[in-house]
Amino acid sequence: MEWHWLCRAGLRQKRASHVVDYLIELARQTKHRLMVRLVKGAYWDTEIKRTQVEGVDDFPVFTRKCHTDVSYLACARRLLAAKEEIYPQFATHNAHTIAAIHAMAGPHQPGKYEFQCLHGMGQAVYGPVIDPAGLATPCRIYAPVGAHRALLCYLVRRLLENGANSSFVNQAANPEISLDELIRDPVSLARKVSPLGAPHTDIRLPEKIFGPSRRNSHGLDLTDECMLETLDKSLRATERTYESHPLIAHYDASGDATRPVINPADHHDIVGQVTYASDAAMEKALENADQEAAWRNMTPAARRDILDKCADALETHMIELIALLVREAGKTYANAVGEVREAVDFLRYYGAQVAMKNSEATITPLGVILCISPWNFPLAIFTGQIAASLAAGNAVIAKPAEETPLIAAMAVRLFHESGIPVPALQLLPGDGDVGAALVADQRIDGVMFTGSTKVGKLISGALLGRRGRTGQSVSFIAETGGQNAMLVDSSSLPEQAVTDIIASAFDSAGQRCSALRVLLVQDDCADHVIDMLKGALNEISVGDPSQLSTDIGPVISEEARTCIEDHIAAMRDAGREIWQPKNGLVQQAGWFVPPTIIEVGRVADIGQEVFGPVLHVRRFERQELSSVIDAVNATGYALTFGIQSRVKSTIQHATSRSHAGNIYVNRNIIGATVGSQPFGGKGLSGTGPKAGGPLLVPRLGLSGDTPLTWPGGAAPAAARAFLTHLESRDQPSARRIRPLIMTTLCGASRDLPSPVGETNIHMLTPRGRVLCVAESWPNIIYAIGLALSTGNLALVLAPDSAMEWARNMPRLLAGSILRVDPGALPECDIALVEEGSAMAAQAASTITSREGLIVPIFDIKSARPEWLVGEKVVTDNTAALGGDVALMSLTS
Repeated sequence: MEWHWLCRAGLRQKRASHVVDYLIELARQTKHRLMVRLVKGAYWDTEIKRTQVEGVDDFPVFTRKCHTDVSYLACARRLLAAKEEIYPQFATHNAHTIAAIHAMAGPHQPGKYEFQCLHGMGQAVYGPVIDPAGLATPCRIYAPVGAHRALLCYLVRRLLENGANSSFVNQAANPEISLDELIRDPVSLARKVSPLGAPHTDIRLPEKIFGPSRRNSHGLDLTDECMLETLDKSLRATERTYESHPLIAHYDASGDATRPVINPADHHDIVGQVTYASDAAMEKALENADQEAAWRNMTPAARRDILDKCADALETHMIELIALLVREAGKTYANAVGEVREAVDFLRYYGAQVAMKNSEATITPLGVILCISPWNFPLAIFTGQIAASLAAGNAVIAKPAEETPLIAAMAVRLFHESGIPVPALQLLPGDGDVGAALVADQRIDGVMFTGSTKVGKLISGALLGRRGRTGQSVSFIAETGGQNAMLVDSSSLPEQAVTDIIASAFDSAGQRCSALRVLLVQDDCADHVIDMLKGALNEISVGDPSQLSTDIGPVISEEARTCIEDHIAAMRDAGREIWQPKNGLVQQAGWFVPPTIIEVGRVADIGQEVFGPVLHVRRFERQELSSVIDAVNATGYALTFGIQSRVKSTIQHATSRSHAGNIYVNRNIIGATVGSQPFGGKGLSGTGPKAGGPLLVPRLGLSGDTPLTWPGGAAPAAARAFLTHLESRDQPSARRIRPLIMTTLCGASRDLPSPVGETNIHMLTPRGRVLCVAESWPNIIYAIGLALSTGNLALVLAPDSAMEWARNMPRLLAGSILRVDPGALPECDIALVEEGSAMAAQAASTITSREGLIVPIFDIKSARPEWLVGEKVVTDNTAALGGDVALMSLTS
């Protein structure tokens, strides 16, 4: 044996003994002696977090230190026994482990084995080990080499690990821990665990991270060869064609004309045929939904049970659903797995929400809800809209995107088989004309929409002045995309930032509402970060998503590709620096766009949202930090925003200054988890409430008179001053608004369930400017009370006769209640209008007809305080700066 190979085995991994056996056999076959460094495993908290996030069956690592120590000793014995094949290098600072290995190995001989310790740690332990008068065994010092900036995170990580409560180094320095306790035999400790081998009770298994209310969705391990083989077989099995047609009670769509559905990655692949809903089909579906009673009269618990069965059905058919998502929507395997899981989570979350005892969502259904879903999440958003509407007891008419009707049909069939009555859930495939006809029908009591702002404005206009069967305005909940940004400052870790930038901007070919469109990178680190980003993108594979090697799949259509390419061409004509990977695109029969980087001088130069794999880069000087965030806010979009920084004050400043509804710290800005990261924005990004959050289902029904209460809020000073002002002038009105002031929603927050190494905080914030329009004294006072109680600015449009109470208002109120001119209505975020008022009707018409954001318009009498608050979720990857301190603080 003339030369050695160097290997490393981590003993936190449960498969470590099998890896050791493999290495021994490999050495025998190759006739080379291997140098194997045996460690107890760094980054085990990362493995736990990844497992919880991916929803696989169990952790790949041990969660109790005694189990890791036993595994270490077992593997050490194997390595020492393979003298001809292995030269063991035992990396440990644990005195018991050192003594046990020395006892196994016997007196040291050159070339037999060695110990290793980290530079700066373990001197006290290894002094007697290397001493010729002691064990006389060599110890190699393991020292990281590099610049301070590059090694800082590594050194912090080592300090955290060795400072963990279960660490021998930490315990050895603790005078309260006795010597006997310090050197306890890990085998005896492991035998005391009941049942034998049980994981740590304070670390939740992936299935249980959301607690007892619901199960986490089950994921697939795409690194497992057996799983990949199953996926490959399933994809080949789906080469048959599918069909989608109106799924309506008492209606037969056979014989109607069909259209082909084409694979966006391969135009030669006809995935299936779709039959658009005819006028007769729409009429029958509306008639059925209007008369539906079985689902409406079902108890919340019974609805929950059926929604859970729907979720189980999706998991049972996950492989088939993934295969169809790959073909019809151009999803990569990883994206398709995530999509099915999100759909499952929506079903379980909304079901659990309405069945919860004393639930905030104990409501009376609105009636018939029209759900119009997009092609970019043809299963997840499609299912989420349906699940929320059904959970509230409504009947649903689902209109999927015209590009992706097949996956919608498969899902609806599974939902019907799981127990949802057909009249309660009907599918009407079709183009925009079908959606417009359904929106216009008076039997629709609410619309959920995800798509473009332009279409959302048209729907808002069509619903203006309409009232549903409950007497309140027809509900319209829209999510309409974003000009999303990520800020990277000079303190950030470039490797982490680039990984998160690529995922955020180019995953799903940039076809996510949450995708990164604008990279704000501090000039001090911009060259390095951008060069690293370009180097990584040169290794990215763009192509057929049915191939596991593909990183970025197609865009959805020729129209989409043309729109993206036109934007790139316009930027090139404007003199912008354009970069695309060197390898370009291999000629393929699909709609592909290479990942593209465009440097801009101003955020305003970008224009409208570009829905594809295009990232705009804006460099900034440190003193411009606030102004570049303001420039993103000025686009009018407010969906997602990312912050990459290791400076706490920078993170706090950027978080508070950004208007975005979802803010992500030191991680990517995509893939919001249902119940952990409720998703949605405001302004041009939508109306709210957030999907996958606690406020959505109550908006799909009547919630009674009980006000919503959250912890941590406080009545705003202006609201308290308003109440005091009224008490001396109009006591009946004061009594009426007092419960509003006491709801204390403004500033309230909740910690949401999270995997380890992450926090998710859900906050309620003011929406901004609330236009209050009424001609009567009591109604204008009530509208202003609603606005002020939720921390908003009240813009008041009312005749002088309704405003006599406002004379001699204190200065605080004068800055919070502003009268406006009916001929020059200012921009507003929400409008409260009086039913039957000509002034209010004209104001609502003016607001709706304007370009720009979709303004929710509520009747003053039926509006609730929670409708006037915004939602902000801050997700912080707390493990990014070295590790999960809380997890490392656990004791065995």
